[in-house]
Amino acid sequence: MTAALQAQELPRLTWRQRLLRLMPWHKRLALLACLGIFSWAGSGMLHPLMGYLQPRPQTMATPQQVLPLDNLRSPAQVLGAAGVAQVQGLRLLVLAAEPYYQARLAGELQPRYWHARSGQAVELAGAHAESLARHYLGRDEPLAYAGSIERFTSEYAFINRLLPVARVDTQRDDQLRLYVDLFHDRLGTLVDERKAWFSAFFQTMHSFRWLDAAGPLRPVLMLVLLASIVSATLFGVALFIARRRARTFNRRLHGWWGLGLALATLSFASSGAWHLLHKQGAQPWPAPFVPSFNVAELDTAPAADWLLAGEELYMLSLLELDGKPIWRAQGQQFASMSSLHYLDAQGRELGNDTPRRYAQQRLDHYAQDLGLGEAQTLTLQHSFDHEYGFVFKRLPVFRASYADAHNTALFIDPLDGALASRVQDADRTEGWTFAYLHKWEFLAGLGNGYKHLLLGIVALAHVLLALVGLSLLRRGQHR
Repeated sequence: MTAALQAQELPRLTWRQRLLRLMPWHKRLALLACLGIFSWAGSGMLHPLMGYLQPRPQTMATPQQVLPLDNLRSPAQVLGAAGVAQVQGLRLLVLAAEPYYQARLAGELQPRYWHARSGQAVELAGAHAESLARHYLGRDEPLAYAGSIERFTSEYAFINRLLPVARVDTQRDDQLRLYVDLFHDRLGTLVDERKAWFSAFFQTMHSFRWLDAAGPLRPVLMLVLLASIVSATLFGVALFIARRRARTFNRRLHGWWGLGLALATLSFASSGAWHLLHKQGAQPWPAPFVPSFNVAELDTAPAADWLLAGEELYMLSLLELDGKPIWRAQGQQFASMSSLHYLDAQGRELGNDTPRRYAQQRLDHYAQDLGLGEAQTLTLQHSFDHEYGFVFKRLPVFRASYADAHNTALFIDPLDGALASRVQDADRTEGWTFAYLHKWEFLAGLGNGYKHLLLGIVALAHVLLALVGLSLLRRGQHR
């Protein structure tokens, strides 16, 4: 009876008192959150600097050299004599004013080269890579071919997309190196020592790449830190509301500072967590389409009568359509108009619907693996947008939409039929959230310079806020 009366006499806690009981949890979680803030905000301040210091090529356009089509031997004559029965890719190119067949063979990382007139096999991978490097540098300087890679590395990261690529080293003081795609003459990226250091530091601190070998421990640790940042921020806001006035100036400063950054903190942390979870749950891409051509079927040599009126060819590459080899011819007509047309293995013109049929067949290959059914629309896209961003590298691309539950869109590179991207509703939502809540694309109207400056200032403010909080915690422990 007495115990019951005592229980009834206990005063009920007010909402302010209930919120103030969060103080110990705010301190504990803030200690853990500081690890994430120092890692992510500290490295985030470097991201704008990385973009500003990024080495830039003289041009992004692929080289355009007129292909000589006189006195060429057929691929069957040249490659057949070398004992090559099948190739996965073939094109005609010009190096040092001489025509060569470049072939991609199964199981070989580097392309093989044969002179298109003499039929002689030539080791040209290094010379080709160095020629491309000089083109993108816009100057002639000492270069050294450093081999080819077929996997992404800490220096040549996944964001560069193109594989395999050849590496070319300069002899500059900054040790600039270039990564180039030998099969399509495209530039992967440029890296100097400064960018390599910044990239390694950013991947270590921002992406926790030092935990790659730990498997699932890496995303788990990152999610724990992100959850602690969100929780500590929410508890801090609650404590600010519950307290009428902090005891000291430093505590009041910490409270107002934290309140001012709360929305930005929640924006960065929540979108970062969503981005991480989305990547962990991403479905693997289907196996790439790999064509195989019988060299014996390529018994007709490219010739001047393959050209359109007033045309000069810059690219002539082999594709597969209806299970047969066809040539994709791209160049310039009458010195002012770009030209693109398709020919069969004997050099006969194919219909205007050929590029769409080619794209449709490559799309069907990937759609079948993904269980998507037939494409509802098929369009040619010439620019990047919010759905197909610049990180995907390849343009132009064919875009196909499907009527599945996820509203899937597939993007195909017409140069080689590679799957450039697969985008679903979840990707669109997460991509929009990451762009606007994490990268603050709503500031794009200010220009990249001002946007990056503001983001850097906000990141620095988070680091300083964490340092002030640690200082207050240390003082409190010494009392």
